[in-house]
Amino acid sequence: MGFNIFLFVAALLLAAAATWGILRFFFASQQGTDGTISNGQQQATITVRGGYSPAVVNMKAGVPITLTFDRQETGECTSHVVFGDLGLDAMLPGNTSTEVKLPALPAGEYPFACGMNMVHGLLRVEGDSDTSITRTDILARTPSEPTDAAHAEQREAQERRREIKTLTKLVVIGAVLTIPVFAATMLHMADPSLVPHWMVNPWLQAILITPVMFYCGHPIHNVGFPALAHRSPDMNSLVSLGTGAAYLYSLVTCIAPWVFPEGSREPYFESVGVVITLVLVGRLLENKAREGTGKAVQSLIKLRPRTAHKLRETIADTNNVTTFTTDDEPTNAQWLNPENSVDIDADAIATGDLLVVRNGERVPTDGVVVAGEVTVDESMITGESKPVTKAKDMLLTGATVVLKGDCVMRATQVGANTVLSQITTMVARAQATKAPVQQLADRIARYFVPAVMIIAVWTFAIWVSIGPSPQLAHALVTAVSVLIIACPCALGLATPLSVTVALGLGATNGVLVTSAKALEQARHIGTVVFDKTGTITRGVVDDNADWNKPSYERDTVKDGSLEAIAALRARGIRTVMLSGDKAEVAGRIAREVGIDTVICEVKPDGKAHWIQQLQRERDAQYAGKQLERGNSSGKADQHNGFTPSSKPEANLIAMVGDGINDAPALAQADLGIAIGTGTDVAMQSADVTLMSGDLRGVLKTINLSEATMRNIRENLGWAFGYNVIGIPIAAGVLFPFTGWLLSPMIAGLAMALSSVCLVLNANRLHMANIGGGINTSAANPPSAPNANNSVSEGHEPTIIVDDRTELTHLSGQSHNTKENPMDMNMHMHHNAPMDGETATDPVCGMTVSVNADAITREFEGKTYYFCGEHCANNFAKAPQIFLEK
Repeated sequence: MGFNIFLFVAALLLAAAATWGILRFFFASQQGTDGTISNGQQQATITVRGGYSPAVVNMKAGVPITLTFDRQETGECTSHVVFGDLGLDAMLPGNTSTEVKLPALPAGEYPFACGMNMVHGLLRVEGDSDTSITRTDILARTPSEPTDAAHAEQREAQERRREIKTLTKLVVIGAVLTIPVFAATMLHMADPSLVPHWMVNPWLQAILITPVMFYCGHPIHNVGFPALAHRSPDMNSLVSLGTGAAYLYSLVTCIAPWVFPEGSREPYFESVGVVITLVLVGRLLENKAREGTGKAVQSLIKLRPRTAHKLRETIADTNNVTTFTTDDEPTNAQWLNPENSVDIDADAIATGDLLVVRNGERVPTDGVVVAGEVTVDESMITGESKPVTKAKDMLLTGATVVLKGDCVMRATQVGANTVLSQITTMVARAQATKAPVQQLADRIARYFVPAVMIIAVWTFAIWVSIGPSPQLAHALVTAVSVLIIACPCALGLATPLSVTVALGLGATNGVLVTSAKALEQARHIGTVVFDKTGTITRGVVDDNADWNKPSYERDTVKDGSLEAIAALRARGIRTVMLSGDKAEVAGRIAREVGIDTVICEVKPDGKAHWIQQLQRERDAQYAGKQLERGNSSGKADQHNGFTPSSKPEANLIAMVGDGINDAPALAQADLGIAIGTGTDVAMQSADVTLMSGDLRGVLKTINLSEATMRNIRENLGWAFGYNVIGIPIAAGVLFPFTGWLLSPMIAGLAMALSSVCLVLNANRLHMANIGGGINTSAANPPSAPNANNSVSEGHEPTIIVDDRTELTHLSGQSHNTKENPMDMNMHMHHNAPMDGETATDPVCGMTVSVNADAITREFEGKTYYFCGEHCANNFAKAPQIFLEK
């Protein structure tokens, strides 16, 4: 058929109209559904079926919110709902209603999405609210239920097993019905004499493929078509549209073939069956592969023992703890007799229970040794394989292994409050956050499916109007191939998959990262600032020190500090030490471990100041480099507007500390790294916690970040490259040169395997050796330890004395350091002072002036005053911790 100008113009006009309709449908503003208020709670029910209905929910500011997600489907895509801004990831079991509780939120928009980041919704909060509340404050207030984190992992594993079982059945049925049709069609195309005519009868093919379309394809269509209606189409929507179009076309060729021109009357039932079956195979493989992404955290949960040996009350009541064992005859202790203890379920352990832990067993919960002595392997928590000896009054961590000895322990933390549960919850919350690198993929994913639909429309229009004969058949094949080969899920999965694996890998190596952002940025660390006492050194008080004025002049360096600092310097990372000691004491430690710069005699509240000074120095250097490169503006970035992730060459400043007085500095630093053996306040203020206290964990953090970002780049490269190359090929751009068109079956196979490739690549992170390079780097000549286990005498640090005579506090009150932290809040004002007075910052202990410009936060009806936003934000995360100190 020759060129028809009227057909060409009509096709273009229809394609333009369809494009306008698609854009208007997907991007027109949506009206939100208002929530209801009852008993001081705002409530709304969201149906989850191929999307969220309603997709936009309106709530009022300042009132707690309960969202009930009624999930009426199964499958991986919507099995989670993630509020990225709130750090909340809630599992939604299939065909079940799940309540998600949120705190009172200030006005703003809070998007939420499925675990694959393809189905989107929006919580819109309107009205007046406290404008001083930041997103960090909200993150801290969001309810976190540690116990549920472990249970959620188990529920998710169970649902995935059910999903795998269902998919396996559908794949088998689809394959049994599709293979005869596919084989007969292919053989007939090769040589018609090879296949009896009845085997290629369109009606027989329709009978075999119709169950595949509607029964096997039900999980796809049940999500795909509703997702279109909800204006949040995903991969299932594209597959449903493609297979639906091919099935209807094929059915019409059976019922009324004369509707189509000659040459366009061949059915495509085999393509429908093969595509649906392959998509199900891909989903099955992906589900099996995704079992490995969370295996690090799952393995931690499985380590928790299910039973415990509780000391019988008669023994506990009649024996004082000190008589449980004796130095001369430990074998005569009554608690060693198995008859004097009873086995109970681990969930039944209560705080204060006396538990017997025997050689070779796992510690049932967190507690303290009251009798006996044991050697414990704590590697599952700290990542360090070196056994630790635990004697009376020493702490035990639940799920660690007793390698030698027996003991009685008193349970101090149970259930949700144990270290293991907190690790699980911290990792789960971190997985709910988004890395900055994901923002580009998110923006593209939002427009991806509508763009694919528009490409398919124009592909059909061009082929049907100016394509070679048979035009209609070619137009259908190319349009369907475009819809089927596109894989938006690859864009949505690229970052979250890698983050999930990486956070679990870090947890099993004793590195707890609190957010995906921190995980991404750690690789840009250019300066590491260390606190001295308890961080680089052991924190042991001098024997001759006064009890009320402890000193640490004879304090010794911790294991691993020298190697860690040597490895950092070998990488070109600057090392700085902050110390309240005199120059000679701080300088000795710095020379011993190889520190570059020492800032000594630091005032108790001066660590955050010096972090800020280093940041200003860094920003000035960056501005200078920009000027040298001919930057047109020639202005230095102010720290407040500095975005480290966008300017990696400006080398991030990390702070490592362990004490209460380190909290402001940890918050001020670009990346705060807390020592897990330190205070809860320090860990609350940090982005990363090193569970073992070994400074080599800083290197592990950097290595983990580098490995993760390398893996994410690989995933994003695959996701973008696959779609950028695959969609044009499916549209037929190679046809003018090769005469070749992509079959919908091949497109289906490529699409089905695309997400699987991403999952498998993410799982490669399990093999990353984040501890590698630490010992070998220490051999670098400039900072290598010599035979005396200290740095070469040629190394001389730069020493700076903190000689500031006036700090930001205004009164003459004394301020405590970590050496005497218990008196930190002696002068805390629990009620709002009158104007002109001073108040003590409950986070850092600094004295601040009370005036109209003061930074404040409210808690339980009382006003607290802060030296800066960092302290205020960290107070809002966990007020009780700071007020109890």
